[in-house]
Amino acid sequence: MSRLEEAVQFFRGERTFHRLFCEMKQKYESLGRIGGTISVASFSAEEKEAVASFFGKEMSRVSLAAFEKQLQNTRFAGISLVELLSHYFGEPLVTKKEQQIEAEREKEAYFERLMNMDREHRDWIQAASKQRLVQLAYAQQREELETAFVAVCHALKHLPAPMYVRLPVFAQKVANDPHAFDLHTLTGKLLLSALQFYAEEEYDLSSVEDVNELLQSYRLLREDVLNFVTCAGIMAETESGRHLVWAAACETNTALNIPLREVMPLTRAYPSIGNTVFVVENAGVFSMLLDTNVSLISTNGQLNLATIWLLDLLVKEGAVLYYSGDFDPEGLKMAQRLVERYGSSVRLWHYDRSDYLATKPTVPLPDERLAKLQSVTLRDLQPVKQEMLRRKKAGYQEAIVEELRREVKRGVDFV
Repeated sequence: MSRLEEAVQFFRGERTFHRLFCEMKQKYESLGRIGGTISVASFSAEEKEAVASFFGKEMSRVSLAAFEKQLQNTRFAGISLVELLSHYFGEPLVTKKEQQIEAEREKEAYFERLMNMDREHRDWIQAASKQRLVQLAYAQQREELETAFVAVCHALKHLPAPMYVRLPVFAQKVANDPHAFDLHTLTGKLLLSALQFYAEEEYDLSSVEDVNELLQSYRLLREDVLNFVTCAGIMAETESGRHLVWAAACETNTALNIPLREVMPLTRAYPSIGNTVFVVENAGVFSMLLDTNVSLISTNGQLNLATIWLLDLLVKEGAVLYYSGDFDPEGLKMAQRLVERYGSSVRLWHYDRSDYLATKPTVPLPDERLAKLQSVTLRDLQPVKQEMLRRKKAGYQEAIVEELRREVKRGVDFV
């Protein structure tokens, strides 16, 4: 038996040294060298006695360098502390720095293997590997992450064209699971990441509307029945001619909730009278204006895909959109988004500072909602934005609905 083996056998036999050895190993791996001290204050009486016996005196702290030096005064002289610890634990001592370097090498090899598996999408995989979502998944669910990358790469090769496909149907076809690309899952989030990477436009993946538009740009539909637009006084046509349902609704001044699947086949949409469409944020305001017999759309608080699709058709026909919404950060952002998308085809209707004050704003806006105003950069919205920041309160269009209604009934020349 070698002297080193004998030393290991001795200290393993003296279990009162085990805690000290564990802490010396941890200290060495942390520092990357023989250094630092170990407090024995929390050691048991037996463990403290073993340390005192080894040094020949009581110790409150044990220096690793002192332990190695004292080891040379025993029959185990010539053995280094690193040798002793590595053989005691049956594995080489690896410093934190060495562990980090090895972990980084392992991560690089992992993603390099993924990139080599699908060279067609190598650039996206490389970009995605730096995303926080992927970094967390790599640390917590490495096998699931690889499976997700494989599924998304396969999906990218089978994107639907030219017909639109519902996302669950697409998932069933390419992954044999209708929920494979549910957007709250890792695979669903990775699919959005990939679509965004290859998209010609930039989409805000924290916005429901933007996510729906991104999917739609690849002929994928998240939902086409519950995704609907509320409208009235709008005529629509398909390739077969005038749509009978829309025509009947115009004749009877009936409000419609039209699902996306019924909006998609339309080839034209235009106001039944004149060239103006009033776009309001709230269903209650929509209902109040309905008896004025004008062309109306309610966004119901968000610009969903069905609404955007219809607005696109209307603007294409030369319609002018008059938007009135709530005086809160979300309302201002919706107004800005409409102007950014449709430019001069949009007019902000009763949407300035005086209108905001006319609503007698009383509902407090918390800081997290006010922070959303930072992204409102449209020049025409700056006066109301600054007043809202000053007052920190929201106003709602229901407070001025009578003025909106009177104005429409007077037949003001909006265009």
